[in-house]
Amino acid sequence: MIEFIVRARSAPVAADRFLEAIGTGVGVEYLADIVRHAIFVSQGHRKDTKATLVLEKSQFYSRVVELDGSILGSLPDLHERALLQVISDALRAAASLEKNESVCDGRGIKVTAMSFEQLVKSRAEEQVVYVLDTSGQDIRSEQFPEDVVFVMTDHTPMPKNTYKSMARQGVRKLSLGPLMLHAAQCVTIIHNELDRQP
Repeated sequence: MIEFIVRARSAPVAADRFLEAIGTGVGVEYLADIVRHAIFVSQGHRKDTKATLVLEKSQFYSRVVELDGSILGSLPDLHERALLQVISDALRAAASLEKNESVCDGRGIKVTAMSFEQLVKSRAEEQVVYVLDTSGQDIRSEQFPEDVVFVMTDHTPMPKNTYKSMARQGVRKLSLGPLMLHAAQCVTIIHNELDRQP
């Protein structure tokens, strides 16, 4: 399976605050674009792809929101507000989670109370993991396995010590070119490269 992990450092984990944050500069609206580009194609969705959003603005635990194309149920619509409402509903169902607890809603969206660092560490123990960085290996020089994870951030840059920690876990840097792109654009480029891979 292909997984896109997106760290959203300013995105609230409380359901109501998540929706209230639309248009306030914290970037929650970008998450709808990321999900749309990661999971959906014309006339359907990718069953081999997972979009994993790590929302970090919380007094207690971050929330890992997983939309898995292999089990995802029907969604009412794909416009920005509808997708953000789906995420908000999943967050509401996960409001009382303790550390490392999970809940799955009726649409197949799973929410876990887990940190970004813990999530990446767990993936790196079992899969090939890349983090996007303009100084990394060019994507066109890589051959990717079927099970691969791509880590990126929304509009808020990751701290430098995060890159060092991921490097110690075996996470590799991957470049999509010389320009810093929006996360949703990165997802589309990666999908295109993987779709064309022999």
